[in-house]
This record gives sequence, C-alpha cells and structure tokens, in this order.
Amino acid sequence: MATLTERTIIDKYEVVGDFKHIQCRHATVIERDGVEISRSFHRHVISPSDDVTGEPQEVQALVALMHTPEVIAAYEAHVSEDPMKPVKPMKPIKPVKPTWLRSGRVSNV
Repeated sequence: MATLTERTIIDKYEVVGDFKHIQCRHATVIERDGVEISRSFHRHVISPSDDVTGEPQEVQALVALMHTPEVIAAYEAHVSEDPMKPVKPMKPIKPVKPTWLRSGRVSNV
C-alpha cells in the first residue's frame, strides 16, 4: 500500500519594496512513497511593524537584519498618512473605441 505524506516548508524569502517587506513562500509538498507528486504554494508578508515572535528563527533573523530602526520609522510614518492615497497619481483612462466602430461603417454581416 502506498504511503502518502504531506509537509510544509518555507522555501523562499523575498525582500521587496522601499520598506523591506519580507515575503515568505510556503510550499506544501505531497509525496507518495518518498516521491513528490504535488507541490502548492502560498505566501505571507511581514511588514516592518509586525510581531514575528511566532515565526521560525530563520525568519526572525532576516527581520532583524532588514527591519532596521530607520526602516521601521519610515514605514510607520508612511502608514500614518492617508492609507487610501495612491503612491503615484493616477491618470484618467481614456476610453478607446473598438476598431470596427472607428471606420464609421458598420455592417450586419
């Protein structure tokens, strides 16, 4: 009889953005008799102001390295501003007429 096992590992860390958000990718691996048959992923993000006491030691070390007091202060100043304010001003979107209407000739073919 085949033996199925499932394990979850954090297989990738990414540091992104001005405020050094840390993305942790979790891989759920399903194996049949020691041979991988499935792998799926989900991520969670750690912000500079997050509590990481429940995270693995490896993640805590990365947070200590990347989330310096300067980064934390800049992040907290940023989030205290209007949270709905876009980072860059958005330009209005100009509607585009479909090509078959641009010619002015519409047929019922």
